[in-house]
Formats: sequence, C-alpha cells, structure tokens
Amino acid sequence: MKSQLNLIKEFGWLLLISLIMLICGKVSAQVLPEYSAFPKASIGLQLGTQGVGLQGTWSFLPGFNARIGFNTTADITVQYNNRALGVDRTSMYLLADWQPNYGKDDWWSTKWFVSTGFAQYFSNSLYRQGIGVTPNYTVYMAKFRPYLGTGLGNIKLWGNAGLRLDMGWFIPTIAPTSTYDDKAEKVSSGLNGLLPGLNTGATIYIKF
Repeated sequence: MKSQLNLIKEFGWLLLISLIMLICGKVSAQVLPEYSAFPKASIGLQLGTQGVGLQGTWSFLPGFNARIGFNTTADITVQYNNRALGVDRTSMYLLADWQPNYGKDDWWSTKWFVSTGFAQYFSNSLYRQGIGVTPNYTVYMAKFRPYLGTGLGNIKLWGNAGLRLDMGWFIPTIAPTSTYDDKAEKVSSGLNGLLPGLNTGATIYIKF
C-alpha cells in the first residue's frame, strides 16, 4: 500500500509538470470550443471499473486529444459467495482520442469521440479465498494492454468543471496464469474474460 501511495505521489508530480509544459507550449491550431468534445487542457479525477485515479488531457489539434492517466484499486477486498475476493490493480495509461464529427453543431457530434492507446499495469491480479479442498489462489493477468474505446466529452457541469464518460476495453496480450489448477482458464473464458479489462468510468475535470 505504501509503495502505491508513493507511486501516486510521483505520478501526480509528473502529471502536473506535463500539464504546465503543455499549457506553456500551446500550438497555433484553432480548436473551436463550441464544436470540440475536448477542453484545450484539463486535469481531473476518474472513478470507474479500473479504479480511482488522475487524468490529464491536452487537445493538440482540431478533433484530436491526448490523455495520460493513472488508476488504482488500492487492494480492494470484497465478499463474493461468502468468500474473500481481492483485486490488486494499478496502471498508467496513454490514450489518443478522435472526434469523427468535429465541426458539426448537434449535441452528439460535439460530444462523441473514439479512443485508442495502451496501459501498463504495475500490478494486475485477483486473489480468491479457497473453499473445501480448493486452497486460496491468485490469478495473474496481462500487464501490457492495448485499448479501444469510445465516450462522450466536454459535458459542462459548472464554471470550468466538466464531465467525461468512457467505455472500452484494455485488451490482454498474454493468457492469465494461476497459482492453482485451472482457475486462470475460468477467468479468461466468456464474459469473465472481458471483465478485468473493461473500462467504464466517469471523469470530473477542471479545464484550463
């Protein structure tokens, strides 16, 4: 837990320095706010299936946006079927967003975007309490994951505060492994295989 807090602190400084550099080094491209799904620059708090974290953005060309972020679950443990289920997931990601309908003035066109990029997980595992003859076990999942997704952006809340909504998937690059039997196969099959990489989240941000 201490190492994760140190990592969050270091990332916060990196994000702050990056945003200052981006704001100071604005390009001359004219991004019209009334048409754009992205603020020129922002920093915000994200909450979703990947955990809680920080996210910084910069709209560098009309219809295009770059994001850097950090998420963690902070070793969450819940009770599932009367047994402990622990999630240990901490990641840093870099995304590029594209607004296909930039320039149109209807609500959907000014909000909808698609995303691609990747995440690097520092930890990405599930712990499950055993039952009967099954011992406690841990499933380790892919740490490098490309991303595909979509979302809605630049939803005004109040003043300089806005809302961004994301839905997508961090795609596994290798099969999971388990400390016991065939548990990795169960995690990677069917709907269970989609859940660890699922990214649905909301980000409340302050724009600059």
